[in-house]
Amino acid sequence: MTGKELALVLLPEIYGCNAFMEDVKTSYQQRGIDVFCPNLWLRAPFGYEEGQAAYTYFQQHIGFGAYRDVDYLLEELQAAYDRVVVLGFSVGGTLAWRCSALGHVDGVIACYGSRIRDYLEVEPRCATLLLFAQQDSFDMAAVVRSLKGKKNVQTRMFPARHGFFDPHGNTGDKVQAEAGWQCIEEFLKYMCRA
Repeated sequence: MTGKELALVLLPEIYGCNAFMEDVKTSYQQRGIDVFCPNLWLRAPFGYEEGQAAYTYFQQHIGFGAYRDVDYLLEELQAAYDRVVVLGFSVGGTLAWRCSALGHVDGVIACYGSRIRDYLEVEPRCATLLLFAQQDSFDMAAVVRSLKGKKNVQTRMFPARHGFFDPHGNTGDKVQAEAGWQCIEEFLKYMCRA
């Protein structure tokens, strides 16, 4: 992957563009991938101890309708790159899921986008990989069953808690995160071959 082959758009958790997002961004940039992490929060990231404040801020100032704002960026990137992929975490995963149906993205990876359960009517128009944590605040198995059979959708459930990819947070799980990153790598390789 070089030059204008792939644009990767990162959509963060409720905390915003924090150290975890910077780590992910740097990791892909070091591989020559152009990475975009829109700051929908328009402010500095929240700390992990500010979870409730971050959630309230997201609900009051951003919301899941922000996928339309993300789609404007995706449309611009689609004109400049061979492939555009969105990688979202938690609320960012749900925003990515909603973008999958709009046609301006070639691939979506949504990690523990628990509010996907509120948007099961979405029909992705691109390859979509949904990585869920088994230990979440709702019946994850029922959501996965609802998604089974949807065109372009692959799901995988990990024996971990919501937030397991983030080594900075208190639910990070190194073993399950490594397995998750491997799934993401395989998906990106597939996207670049497609």
